[in-house]
Amino acid sequence: MKSFIEECVADSDYFENDDADEQEIMKNALTEVLPIIVKNELTEKQSVCLRLFYVQRKSQTEIARELKISQPTVSKHIASGKAIAKKIMTYCYYSVKKTNEQWLNLQ
Repeated sequence: MKSFIEECVADSDYFENDDADEQEIMKNALTEVLPIIVKNELTEKQSVCLRLFYVQRKSQTEIARELKISQPTVSKHIASGKAIAKKIMTYCYYSVKKTNEQWLNLQ
């Protein structure tokens, strides 16, 4: 789901002023937290749709057929799952950023 992380952070200005090392630290941190968010914060349908779409690279139409639901419903599950994950990852990002800044100030 790394592409999902990259897509989420590409929608924002998260890394605008960060150097390359800090960007890598942030992406690694988000990569670690995303599976926990998907497992614990999303509905089963949201989780399945995100996994099929981002991990297995299936189209929304393929997912709809597989899950026996409509394509618009798949789209809604993906959008709502992404919104929840992005919101939580934003909090995680700021926490990691603040911790990293404090650690660097101690150096």
